[in-house]
Amino acid sequence: TGELDRRTPIPQTEQFFAALKYRGVPTMMLRFNGEYHGTGSKPSNFMRTQLYMMSWFQKYHRGGNEPTTGAGNR
Repeated sequence: TGELDRRTPIPQTEQFFAALKYRGVPTMMLRFNGEYHGTGSKPSNFMRTQLYMMSWFQKYHRGGNEPTTGAGNR
């Protein structure tokens, strides 16, 4: 979440994060200085976001090594 985000303000993000943690849901919260709703203002923030998301999904993906290339593979 960007600290300047008006769609999902930091307090709302923190509350949602805390609720997920309380329920035992694997979760992570990233806070970006000087960013709005997306994290693409700086290429480094965009890359960092993509790497964190890829790492998280690789860790928690259910279904093994099946390709996820589209809706037809469900």
